Amino acid sequence: MKAVRTFLSRIRKSGARRPGLVTTVAMGRTRSFEAWDLGDDTYIFEQGVSHHLDEHPSILLVEKCDLRRRAKGRVMTMTTGNHSVAAFPLLDGRFWKLSRLSSMKRGDVLMHAVLCANVVQDKIEISQRDVPAKRLFKADEWLLGSAGFALQDIVMGERTDATLDHYRRLGQEWRVKQLAWSENEMRVALAASKKRISSKVTYYHSMKGVHFLSFSEFERFVALAKTEPQEFVKALREMVSVYEGNQYSFMRMPKHRGHHEIELFGLQRGVAMERIVPELEKLMEAIALGRVDEAEMARRAEAVKSLYSSLLARTELADEKSRAFVENIYMHITGEIYSVAGEGSTPAFDDRRTALPGATFVDGRPVFHPGSDDRSEVLLSNIRSLMSKDERVEYANVYELRTPEDDAPLGRGKTREIVFKTNRSPVEVSKIEKRLSMARNGYASYMLARIEAFKALGVALSEYRILRRRAHKGKQPLDYYIRDRLEGEPMDSIPANYFCSVDDATYEEKEVVLALAQLMGDAAAQNMAMKKFDPKTNTPLYGVGKEIYAFEYDIIAGRVVPKSVATCSVRGSFGWPDLSYTDENLFRIATFYLAYFAHALKIFQKRHKVTMAEVADRFMEGFEYRTHAMEWRLSVLRDQFEEFHPGLRRTYGFERKWRFVLWSLERQERRLSILRKMFFKKVEIEEKNEDVRNNPE
Repeated sequence: MKAVRTFLSRIRKSGARRPGLVTTVAMGRTRSFEAWDLGDDTYIFEQGVSHHLDEHPSILLVEKCDLRRRAKGRVMTMTTGNHSVAAFPLLDGRFWKLSRLSSMKRGDVLMHAVLCANVVQDKIEISQRDVPAKRLFKADEWLLGSAGFALQDIVMGERTDATLDHYRRLGQEWRVKQLAWSENEMRVALAASKKRISSKVTYYHSMKGVHFLSFSEFERFVALAKTEPQEFVKALREMVSVYEGNQYSFMRMPKHRGHHEIELFGLQRGVAMERIVPELEKLMEAIALGRVDEAEMARRAEAVKSLYSSLLARTELADEKSRAFVENIYMHITGEIYSVAGEGSTPAFDDRRTALPGATFVDGRPVFHPGSDDRSEVLLSNIRSLMSKDERVEYANVYELRTPEDDAPLGRGKTREIVFKTNRSPVEVSKIEKRLSMARNGYASYMLARIEAFKALGVALSEYRILRRRAHKGKQPLDYYIRDRLEGEPMDSIPANYFCSVDDATYEEKEVVLALAQLMGDAAAQNMAMKKFDPKTNTPLYGVGKEIYAFEYDIIAGRVVPKSVATCSVRGSFGWPDLSYTDENLFRIATFYLAYFAHALKIFQKRHKVTMAEVADRFMEGFEYRTHAMEWRLSVLRDQFEEFHPGLRRTYGFERKWRFVLWSLERQERRLSILRKMFFKKVEIEEKNEDVRNNPE
């Protein structure tokens, strides 16, 4: 807790201490507060808070003019309790009469002018809630200026559109709290969200201020009735008693979108309030009136636990180790549950990236952020080298693209993306940067030669550039490349509404589905022509997210329709292991690729209201179209293609593989009628396999 502890020490040493202490009683506990003035700003800290920085102390930030007319500066409070511990005495004037608000105005100021934050892992996480975005930005500037924090010390906890837009324009999206991508990252985020209020009960504290109590923790709470009765009563009082200055208990205090200050997790909305909270209140009343002994208290607590268990929406939500629990509670603590309709959503491609420290551009020159590594610095340098005369970068954000198979720690992944805007571009430009799969000498040139050769044949690939080489300490030098980000989305990320009728969202437009099937065939022809093959997985790397489908608005149809498909990766090209010029090899090639194509098409067909025969026919139309187009390109420029010798190292065998690719492409075009028949046989096999899966008997 170095940053926060240093801040507290600096305020206490440099500030002018206000006379006296303010003592309050909150949640059954007496607390004493001290205050320091530093310039126009006032800092109010609960005594001893510096010894509890690992318990997520609560912070309030507010401009003094919102508390008292024409007052200058800001007020910052820090306490070990929840935010209301400091909010009530601050707003009603008990804190050194800093506020002169009438009781009628306090609720509005608390909701729209006071920013809540917490200390989390030595950072200040600010929760915007209902406070206007401009106030958040001003508070951040103040924390970085007068309060003396650094960029990496302040995190914006909520990913609102206004917040993301503001920090993207500063090149600082990494300061907005990132969404977890893997289950492990979610578990780390959950561990960081755990917080106590004043008892031994631990909650999952959400960015909206809701304290979620899991069933597992409720079990531990109930167990206290037998092992530590006094702690059980203290925790029960924390949940259902009404404290001084409050109108409701924490389990009834409205917080956000129907949730309360303390919320039992895993129940349908309203169930806890109707069935469980009243039972806890009755138990608290009986204890307060001395109507139950410890044995009866424990028995009744067990009964409430059994009731809670029986009312869970899903049994797996009782197990904190289950993936269902992790994903569900994570959506609640981040606030994503309020923005996602239905039971789930398909993550957009942009959701699969995490922002990294980069630079803020001032007059076209980068001011690098703390934590920006040499890879980001070189990437930003290469982007600047692309600028035309009088063109400059206005802002840029660096991201790491996350994939399920990439389990490297954040910042060490293979792929990055840079999104930037210049003073000559009306919209943002995006480029992908990736580490080459091999560090062997000359591999970058081998990759680039394949890309340019296939592009000349008519394969839809991005523009690629090899970046300067960097040597990492103790490691072999690595090459990186940068490419344009392709327009469109992978198949699994295409928005569902693209397939829906404009007039009736429940109706699927068959022609859109069939048009996409045709583009799948187009991509398959390119895949087969490149001879993409991965020896590790023994697959052609087709249908695994490497095909990017673009859509456009059709003015005649009056709707969005599929436009084109491109391949975002050259990985595996020239990969077919047998380079023999024989009919047997051609047959093996066709059998291998067509089987994978049919399987991918079956997966696609099952998601839509079309028959396999319909999509298979359109698939082959796309396959034949692209094959004809590539072979025509080969016939027109045959001499140039056959004379292409990029001068690569012999170990890569480029010329030999290239000649085989050209030969097999010609045969692919000549044998289209045979390939069509073979493909439909593979489709029949897929249909039979599906019938077996659906009817195992």
